[in-house]
Amino acid sequence: MRHEANTAERWGSALLPSPDEQRLAKRQALMRQAAMAFRERGFYATSMEHIATALGVTKGALYRYISNKQEILFECFLSSSRIGDAALEVAASTQGSGLRKLSAFIVHFVTHYLEHNTAGGAMVDIDALFPEQRQQIIAGRDRVDRELRRYVMQGIEDGSIVTRDHKLAELTLMGSINWIPSWYTPGGRWTPRDVAEAVAEIFVRGLQASSAPAVTSPATPSAEAGKKARTPKPPKRAPKTAH
Repeated sequence: MRHEANTAERWGSALLPSPDEQRLAKRQALMRQAAMAFRERGFYATSMEHIATALGVTKGALYRYISNKQEILFECFLSSSRIGDAALEVAASTQGSGLRKLSAFIVHFVTHYLEHNTAGGAMVDIDALFPEQRQQIIAGRDRVDRELRRYVMQGIEDGSIVTRDHKLAELTLMGSINWIPSWYTPGGRWTPRDVAEAVAEIFVRGLQASSAPAVTSPATPSAEAGKKARTPKPPKRAPKTAH
């Protein structure tokens, strides 16, 4: 009896993926393409039939990998949660004030959120998830919210942040970030990093105490190119007139 059904096999010198690995790769590819249908049509207007048509497969083939469209949306939210956790690690390892840590979180989260989010504006439809799925996602969001409020409080204590209410500041920040996929167009003039740095600058300038040291994020090549393109040329001298 063979027990290697789910193990990788060799074909000559090449190591072939196992059946389980092949299935996982297909499922991930289907998830990405299906999420793009949400971006184009919106979650509620997208049916499993629309998804199957977009993928060029039958509904029967689609159901071999995906149970329902809530499963697809749930996977998108899980990806966002993982990005949030990674951004918190970046912020925690950033030296300096609470404002600097907050800026580091924004740049990392927004950059990777836009690079990996294929569902677009559907990422605001958390109420479309099943109750148990929604509870898991909300638990992850609450964890991010708590850490960000802690950085805002740290900034208030170290003098780098001035705000009327630390909770309101954090809710405004995350509310703005969560809506970015609704208007951001991949492949446009602004890269995900450009958007991330611009959003970080907006919030840093809004929260920064006047006496606090300036907080800046490293410029990207595209941002530097944009700055050079906008550098004004010296005015031309007026032509001399004859007397």
